[in-house]
Amino acid sequence: MKLLLDVGNTSIKWGVCEAQTLGESGSFMHRGSDMHMLAEQSWSGLPTPEHVYVSSVAGEHMQQQLSGWLRTQWDVAPVYIETTAAACGVSNAYPLPQALGVDRWAALIGAHHSMPGTTCIVDCGTAITIDLLDAGGRHRGGMILPGVGMLQQVLLENTAMGSENRPPELAGLLSAGTEEAVNSGALYMAAATIDRVAADMAAEQDGRLQLVITGGDAGRIQTLLTCSARHDPELVLKGLVMLAGEN
Repeated sequence: MKLLLDVGNTSIKWGVCEAQTLGESGSFMHRGSDMHMLAEQSWSGLPTPEHVYVSSVAGEHMQQQLSGWLRTQWDVAPVYIETTAAACGVSNAYPLPQALGVDRWAALIGAHHSMPGTTCIVDCGTAITIDLLDAGGRHRGGMILPGVGMLQQVLLENTAMGSENRPPELAGLLSAGTEEAVNSGALYMAAATIDRVAADMAAEQDGRLQLVITGGDAGRIQTLLTCSARHDPELVLKGLVMLAGEN
């Protein structure tokens, strides 16, 4: 059994893989929390994995905490996946391959093997990344913009607006409170950008384009999109299944 970990800046998504097939999975928020406690709650009931493969963009400190828990709990040293020029039938557009985030790399590979054809891949996490992958597995490049939470935070921290400390909800068109209005604005801004970029990509591809959306805010953003999009919460993990098979 393999344990696959998609470690983002805010949350960790994990899945169990046997015979190149994803099984049990889950996720938890790690930012500002005790990583060892969260790992104990989430993984201590799992059987000891033979290997652990990790896609991490959360920095060295998180890697040290994660590696320490895995060695203490299971005596397993994790394999940290790195972005390369090509893998699993996908080629990287970046001249310096390692400059492409490993989560984007895994998502590209996951999309290539689960959605044949030219695909726009949108990952809605702390940042929103948009990438184009052609039917032959060639990454054509992409863009990065602030995520919904980051847009909200920047606006509230850099203006005199007060926070009402209410939990974020799905956006309505108009709001009667400051925090709800900021939430709506951030979600609509993200959705409008994705719609426009997807339309421009489709025009360049003569209309032959499919869109897949993933990441923590994908569900909220998808409800506001005018373009058709498939929601795949496990896209990065699907890419890790393929990458783990090559290691």
